[in-house]
Amino acid sequence: MTLAEDLVNTYNIVRNVEKMPDVAALSALLDAHGIHPPAAPTEADLAAVRALRPALREVFGAPDAAAAVALLNDVLAGHRAVPHYTDHDGSWHLHVAAPDAPLADQYAVNAAMGLLTVVTVSGMERLHVCVGHRCAEVFVDTSRNLSRRFCSPQICGNRATAAAHRARRKAAGTPA
Repeated sequence: MTLAEDLVNTYNIVRNVEKMPDVAALSALLDAHGIHPPAAPTEADLAAVRALRPALREVFGAPDAAAAVALLNDVLAGHRAVPHYTDHDGSWHLHVAAPDAPLADQYAVNAAMGLLTVVTVSGMERLHVCVGHRCAEVFVDTSRNLSRRFCSPQICGNRATAAAHRARRKAAGTPA
């Protein structure tokens, strides 16, 4: 999973369901990605991180790579990306947020860089919005043949298969 994918999916736009209702849920999201801010997240951090979701969601529905890259460049600029190399853990590597940047800025620039890598290296066709009924979760298709249509084959995929089966049986006049 990507930082962007996981964050966008904390809010279901179809059902208006908030899946990151409090600071504890934000902390769990950060922990899941190995992000350990110097201070505990606050309500202000929660609001700022939630505000990132629409911009990142828009990238998954962008019509092409140029549009996606433009949207992501806006995220980087709006959250003060400061690419720099550091050896704080013994080996040189790139960081894209200033060490003292607010939590939302750090999350935004790292999520944007992750999506930029997907778009520019693997292609825009890797980014999807689930076609499942009443879902609209986003995902990065990591299948070899780019065949995924559902955020979860076990949930949305199975629901679609069952619904199609019921429709075929109904059309054939066979009782369920």
